[in-house]
Amino acid sequence: MKKFFWDISGAFGDIGVLFPIAIALIAKNGFNPTALFLAAGLFYIVSAWYFKITMPVQPLKAMSAIAIVSGAGPDVINTAGVAIGVILLLLSFTGLSVRLGHIFPVPVIRGIQLGLGLMLIKSSLNFLAADIPVVMIAGVLLTASIFIFKKIPPLIPILILGIVLSISKINIGRIGPSAFTLSVPDIGNLWTALTLLVLPQIALTFGNAIVAAESTGKTLYGRRAERLNLKSIPLSMGIANILTGIMGGAPMCHGSGGLTAHHKFGATSERSGYIIGAALIILALVFGKSSLSLLAAFPVAILGVLLCYIGVQHSFFIRDILRDKTAMMIALTVAILGFTTSNLTIGFLTGIGIHYGLAGFMKTVRNLKIN
Repeated sequence: MKKFFWDISGAFGDIGVLFPIAIALIAKNGFNPTALFLAAGLFYIVSAWYFKITMPVQPLKAMSAIAIVSGAGPDVINTAGVAIGVILLLLSFTGLSVRLGHIFPVPVIRGIQLGLGLMLIKSSLNFLAADIPVVMIAGVLLTASIFIFKKIPPLIPILILGIVLSISKINIGRIGPSAFTLSVPDIGNLWTALTLLVLPQIALTFGNAIVAAESTGKTLYGRRAERLNLKSIPLSMGIANILTGIMGGAPMCHGSGGLTAHHKFGATSERSGYIIGAALIILALVFGKSSLSLLAAFPVAILGVLLCYIGVQHSFFIRDILRDKTAMMIALTVAILGFTTSNLTIGFLTGIGIHYGLAGFMKTVRNLKIN
């Protein structure tokens, strides 16, 4: 029973990322909530079954942000999801994902992790400002469960607080799923999907959801994450995004921040993935028609506390290079550029350039000394 509560805590560790983006895609872009949550739930369960750890399932952030701001319709976004799925499959099948992944040195990966951690903390600030008293209560509960009552899964008290505070606001309304149909995305949307959504996303997906995710997963889970590699991750995301696009769900990925979120809140195996997957499927099939009002009732301040904590924890991956001045310089460059521009791609491309530029310079200096 004790393990079960820790599994539940770990299962909901990443809702601070998943739910706000899902709500925006449903409310602003017209996504079918049943299709979105059903696809995400199935992806969670299959990923947990294959990888034997709790793999996060998150909407593609850059793509979702652009789609929300531009008001792109589900048809264009689904086409983009299928397109990025095909690209990811090609990267996996050709082995290109492995060759490209080896270009990323450890300092660049740590910079991506630090930059993402800082971005998560920044994104939590608007949520935290929504209700300071709730933030204080949630913060005390989280701190107490981590440092004092260590046998209590850290997310359980916060989830209970959120449910209690949201009860008065909940309007269940109609029960049942929202009807959706399977369809192949329109090829006529392909150019718009590629230029508007896929191109800004693909480099970020490779850096954060493939390379950094592999490093994060192996650091957190050790030998248990043996199936996690530079071929299996894009293969998983590629298949999922093609099927999700046909179902009418949102494009998804395995973000490195989500791995930290699930693990730090209690996930130690695939069980938490099964729990959150089942919960999302129930949300889709039983409460699909009223899911938007249900999720909107949950206090955003609590989501802010979760995001802030995850951001801090994700930033800590930089600890293993703290004594290496050159590595720290590269990692900080990646993180600062990614954070200030809100674009991790700019950060890690610059970091890769600096790393190999320095390596080439040092090799030239050594050759000159020998001659």
